[in-house]
Amino acid sequence: MNASLKDDNISVVTAKLFGLILKLPLEDRRRLLTEVERKQQGQKSYIRREYDRQDYLINIDYTISDRFYKGFVLNLSASGVFIESPESVMPKFSQGDQIILSFDHPNQQEHMKLNGKIARIDKKGVGVKFDQTILNWWTT
Repeated sequence: MNASLKDDNISVVTAKLFGLILKLPLEDRRRLLTEVERKQQGQKSYIRREYDRQDYLINIDYTISDRFYKGFVLNLSASGVFIESPESVMPKFSQGDQIILSFDHPNQQEHMKLNGKIARIDKKGVGVKFDQTILNWWTT
């Protein structure tokens, strides 16, 4: 803990915290509120990702182990994507599998072809981490 906060009383700490919160953009305030609520309820933190996800529903073609698949992107970030995948297909996938993705960017008129790895698999689909972060998607 910050040395100056150790000596401050609850009013001073609350005032400092409130002042910092007022300087945050609305989206960051929402994220902070969610985190505080989750902590109070004894739940895990959502803050695991370096880049925010954006919910989208877009078509995607992808290749794993030279097999071609079609699916839907459910969300997208600068560092990865979550693809809805039927349970009948998922047993063929493993964490760490190389994947080639092909889809149209949802906000720009640009077709994307990216490489990545399967980072996680759950009952809804697969999470993919891109080999290269694409920051310019969210700043242009």
